[in-house]
Amino acid sequence: MELKDFTKQEQKQIHDGLSTAEITDKQAAKKLLDLVPQEWIKKIPFFVRGHATTKTVEKVAKVHPELYAVAKREGPLPDQEKAALKKIMMDIFEEKMNKHKIK
Repeated sequence: MELKDFTKQEQKQIHDGLSTAEITDKQAAKKLLDLVPQEWIKKIPFFVRGHATTKTVEKVAKVHPELYAVAKREGPLPDQEKAALKKIMMDIFEEKMNKHKIK
């Protein structure tokens, strides 16, 4: 995917720099992003990848604070919460990738 594949408005946002979320807990963000296949993340163009990943983590923190709190704890995710978070993360990424026609 190249810059010309985006709309004029999206190109302007890319040029100006897309917003990224302020992630306070890098360890929790890493745990969440590790639940998404790396091939999916690599398919996101590098110039919007930071925006896509940080905003997804921010969304999970806002919409599912109880699960995000579990991710913030030390150690690996418990199996039940891990399965729930994986489904949430995969659904968000799949929705956004379909929206932007990233295959």
